[in-house]
Amino acid sequence: MFLHFLYSSREEDLRILITGTPSTGKTCVAKRLAEILNHRHVEVAKVIVEEGLYKGLDEVRGSFIVDIKRARKFFVTYLAEHCDVVLDSHVVEIFPKKLVDKAIVLRAHPLLILKRGAERGWPLKKCLENAQAELLGVCLSDALRFYGRKKVWQVNCTCRSTEEVVSEILSILQEGKKRRKNVDWLTELEREGKLDLLLRMEKAHDLPKDLFKLLGDCR
Repeated sequence: MFLHFLYSSREEDLRILITGTPSTGKTCVAKRLAEILNHRHVEVAKVIVEEGLYKGLDEVRGSFIVDIKRARKFFVTYLAEHCDVVLDSHVVEIFPKKLVDKAIVLRAHPLLILKRGAERGWPLKKCLENAQAELLGVCLSDALRFYGRKKVWQVNCTCRSTEEVVSEILSILQEGKKRRKNVDWLTELEREGKLDLLLRMEKAHDLPKDLFKLLGDCR
């Protein structure tokens, strides 16, 4: 109820992209944000499968390989027809810059990304790749490259509820550039003494038994 009140003063429709490394919580956040804004929520991964916008299956990672050209053509048409949309996807290049008003990059501690992937039963290789991508800010770099700094914001989701994350996004939509924050996991992990942990895990065949203790009960 409070979040609806928080945003009640805004009336304009927006095309908002919620992006970030897999396991940052994009779908939950995008769904809740769309509900509050009375916008359409588009879970892009499902659309890709339903519309056949993929080239094949990556059996190692257990995911579909997006056909960028066909997906982009599909979303050019879709976004031209709908201006009240909250998209969630880590593949940013399929949405034209002129048809995305705001790009929110969700960030989460790389070890939390690793933990969530393991809890989902994903292959170790996929979990590590996602954690390392988050460490290096790959999704942020992609968003900045495609949409430019003026349209991109970061939100740290580590150990925060969906409501807390959505509340910060609503503040961003209202206050704009005054809400810009920077997330630097390289510096953070170096401070924690865990910078080489992901590199050492790369040589392992299984996750260490104490992995789930690294961030306590944080999900």
